[in-house]
Amino acid sequence: MRHISRLIILTAILLFGARAEAACQPAAAHYDLPAQRLDTALQEFAHISGCPVNVNTQLLDGHKAPALQGRFTPSVALIRLVRGSGLEVHFDETQLAVNQDDRQQMNQRVQQLEARLKGAVSSRQIDAGTADDLRAQLEAASDEAGQLIRQQGFLSAAEKASYDRLFAYVTGLLAPRATPQQTSE
Repeated sequence: MRHISRLIILTAILLFGARAEAACQPAAAHYDLPAQRLDTALQEFAHISGCPVNVNTQLLDGHKAPALQGRFTPSVALIRLVRGSGLEVHFDETQLAVNQDDRQQMNQRVQQLEARLKGAVSSRQIDAGTADDLRAQLEAASDEAGQLIRQQGFLSAAEKASYDRLFAYVTGLLAPRATPQQTSE
């Protein structure tokens, strides 16, 4: 029952977001929120900032928000509320969102590349030692991204670009290579 009432409240915030969006301004507002459940903190955040938050309420279960006191822009306030939960804040000109999109995309890319590495070893495109080294780099990047998300509440564009460079490097190593016979024909 408690979950249903939280879902209804957050859904109402999201449904009436079009009205609140007009009031959502990047200007700083004063927050004086106690440490509390994250879903409650997000409701209070939306009320104070006038900014609706797009969130799957199931992601909020069991998460706590720290106390938030001071004057913050909506994006900074939201990041501070989510930081430490393992959830991510995403924002653009039209909306604020809390989700796990970056983490899920990172895990998916790592899994895809690990599967390709396995195939490359089987086909003798690369040796097992090289594949193990690349797998270790991918796992380290995935772990680091998870830690950054937990610490910061988001992945920066620079961090994403760094991971994309690693993925491109591994993908390049796995690209089919022209054999000497193919290049001379």
